[in-house]
Amino acid sequence: MTRFQVLPAIVVSWLMAACAGPRPMPSAASGQGGTTSGTGGRAPATGGSGGAVGSGDIGSGGVGPANCGLFQFQPTAKSADIMMVLDRSGSMKNVPSGAPSGSTTTKWQIVVPAMEQIVTATQSSISWGLKSFPEAASDSMDDCAGSLTSTPDVPMGAADGPAMTTAIDAMTPEGKGTPTGDAIKVATAYMKTVADSHPKYLLLATDGEPTCVGTDKDSDNAGPYAVQAVGDALASGFPTFVVGIATTKKSDNSRLDELAVAGGAGNSSTNPLGTHYFLADDAATLQAALLAITGQISSCLFPLASPPPVPNDPNKAGVYLGSGMTKIPYDATRSNGWAYTDSTDAAIEIYGSWCSMIQADGAGAVQVIFGCPMIDVP
Repeated sequence: MTRFQVLPAIVVSWLMAACAGPRPMPSAASGQGGTTSGTGGRAPATGGSGGAVGSGDIGSGGVGPANCGLFQFQPTAKSADIMMVLDRSGSMKNVPSGAPSGSTTTKWQIVVPAMEQIVTATQSSISWGLKSFPEAASDSMDDCAGSLTSTPDVPMGAADGPAMTTAIDAMTPEGKGTPTGDAIKVATAYMKTVADSHPKYLLLATDGEPTCVGTDKDSDNAGPYAVQAVGDALASGFPTFVVGIATTKKSDNSRLDELAVAGGAGNSSTNPLGTHYFLADDAATLQAALLAITGQISSCLFPLASPPPVPNDPNKAGVYLGSGMTKIPYDATRSNGWAYTDSTDAAIEIYGSWCSMIQADGAGAVQVIFGCPMIDVP
């Protein structure tokens, strides 16, 4: 399976109950990473809540084997369905405000590769679907004049990375108006027809405020209309992740925060000044946001708060399962064992029968131990 490129993952602490359907459950999902100096750092726990891990000085005879970092995760057992609701309005053709001088990379050019990478990387455990908005694309048509059809661009399906990639590649950001509320309504109605037992989510990716209510341009009421639609989706059992693409206007940020709160799947940042939605100002932060979102759902994907002290060396990292610390073998072929997701070592994914054990019943804690330049892992 083609892997995706990720940059250092943001901390994930919002998690789902293992078998309770698509209702989100908050959890303190963090662990402490030991270092050679004995100071601990915070580590994300993806797929469940992580416990505290003691740190010790190398060679000091502390508890457990000497190491240069330890992360704990408490996996949950589930696959999931995500309907991506993607804004393709004309403003996505703009270069983000605050981009480096001379940059010509548009918001759309940031979005497309990141979305394609995350879909390809997670298609073994997440079934994806796609609904883009708006559908009106003629310059002779007024904003909001085109209604949204009920047909998704890509129906929900397993291992549908190629279909999603093909559909996104074929799109252009030429839409007229931003009918966010109606797009959420269409996605919600479609998700009600998906008959599998997986928990189900919406992922809204947009760069600003809604402007349409139905086929009417109504900027005053379009925002509350969209917030109500997201709230209705949650009431129907479909939490909504909200990703803001290079948003800078204060009004845009406020509206996206409202949408994220109403959607019940907000960013779990502990920063009191941080946003409830996932803010993506560039390709790096968008990839990090998508990794954080999917990492909460895909129980075999584990973002790391920091890279290993010895990069790209499987002898200097060990992955262990359960209270008995059963060592999961490294597998460069990604068929039955663990491997880094790419050369940045920002995340680990577990494959094959080992992943199946985790998905079956959680299988206990997963621990990742980093060795040191002169110390291999046990």
